[in-house]
Amino acid sequence: MQLFELVSPRLFRPLAGPNRAFYAELLLLLWEECRHTADYSILRAEAVSRAEDYFAALAKPLALDADDAGDEAEQPTRDPHTLALGFLLRLRRTGWLAEQPGSYEEEPALAFVPEVTPLLEALEEILNPRVVTYTGKLYKAWQLLQNVGQEKSPYENVLREVAGDLEALNKSLRALNASIGHYIDRLTRNRTPQEVLELFDQYEEKVVAAAYHRFKTSDNLFNYRAFLEEGLDDCETNYLPQLALDYARVERCAPSEAAPAVRALIQKQRDALEEMSTLIREIDASHVRYRKRAVQRAQFLLLSDRSAQGSVTALLRRYAEDIKTPEQLFEPDDGPLAARLKLWPVQVFGEKPLYPPAAPRTDAPLAPVQAGQLDEEQLRREQKLLLDYARMAVTEENVDILARQALAARPSVSASTLADEYPNDFARIIGLHTYSQSPRRCYDIQLTGEWATRGGFRFEEFTLTPRKEDAEDDRNE
Repeated sequence: MQLFELVSPRLFRPLAGPNRAFYAELLLLLWEECRHTADYSILRAEAVSRAEDYFAALAKPLALDADDAGDEAEQPTRDPHTLALGFLLRLRRTGWLAEQPGSYEEEPALAFVPEVTPLLEALEEILNPRVVTYTGKLYKAWQLLQNVGQEKSPYENVLREVAGDLEALNKSLRALNASIGHYIDRLTRNRTPQEVLELFDQYEEKVVAAAYHRFKTSDNLFNYRAFLEEGLDDCETNYLPQLALDYARVERCAPSEAAPAVRALIQKQRDALEEMSTLIREIDASHVRYRKRAVQRAQFLLLSDRSAQGSVTALLRRYAEDIKTPEQLFEPDDGPLAARLKLWPVQVFGEKPLYPPAAPRTDAPLAPVQAGQLDEEQLRREQKLLLDYARMAVTEENVDILARQALAARPSVSASTLADEYPNDFARIIGLHTYSQSPRRCYDIQLTGEWATRGGFRFEEFTLTPRKEDAEDDRNE
């Protein structure tokens, strides 16, 4: 029998048209009202009222879909009553709903067609998946197989029950293994690092700790597998005649066909135990793989946003924008970023240091360096440049030297004044703020709340004063 011999051939058209999202929400809204009734029905007036409330809350102009009944697509409208009637009418025409005419004392009703209820349950399951618990099933199977000899109906009450439990358990484990990757991707896509870690805790709580953790500890297959296999062997060796007679009675088949069917069912359960072991290994590997993927994604977000590596990337991008010609690489770097990042001259690494090698590297030794004649004037310039770099470096000692010089003949001085007095020493002036919490400093700073601009840089103004402990020591001496 084909599917569309049981349901309407137009059943899925509302869920494939331009208004599919609204049809799906309306179906689940009505199903929530009808799922617990005796015949899956709801009064027509109440169904219209529910639909009107839905479209009133939606507050969005919609055009009704054209149908095969001769209707044409209408202009978009916001009227909740028009939309409610149009959507409910199309659900009736496509086979989701059926009208139940009312009697003299009863109002007409709309009822879901019984054949579509599994589809509605599946849609509800997709939106709100149930937490599957795996505990107790293996223990129950072990207890049933242990007492198979005392059962009057061993096939119906033991073997078939155990087969159903193992099949349901493997089905749940397959669903878990298949959904781990999608669950982690949904948790971590378009999230901040903090949200990724928080949602990952929810994954551990809802998926791992809620069910699978207990399945791996107290209900571990390792604890029960040997006993289950012994019980299955006992069924095939000692209780096969009783199982065959009960199988022939329950399944209504000839006694000659019962024994092979029971043996096939016992073998199927052995295969189910083997499949369960394989699924557990796959799930463990998936947990590790996707947990690592989530952590790597959070780490990537951290490294690309306000991290040390992200800052270096931003500085490199700044230099790449400023350097326009190869000759600029030979010039000394005395910019504001020199304290944080050094670009070595091209002579050290070659003109194309970041290009991939044209030929594969070999084990041949490097040729000796040819030392040429060094110009004394150039040597003095390079030495002076190195001394300037050492003096201008933003270190704690250099910053203290600048503070002592600035406070040598005055009790306090502002940062903007220092920027005017030391126009080439702006990095060390900012370094005063950087090392303002150092226990070995000789100064204190106090922020004024005002902003100043010097040399193209905008910074918060602060006042430099001698450190209180040092001032008290001077007075005591």
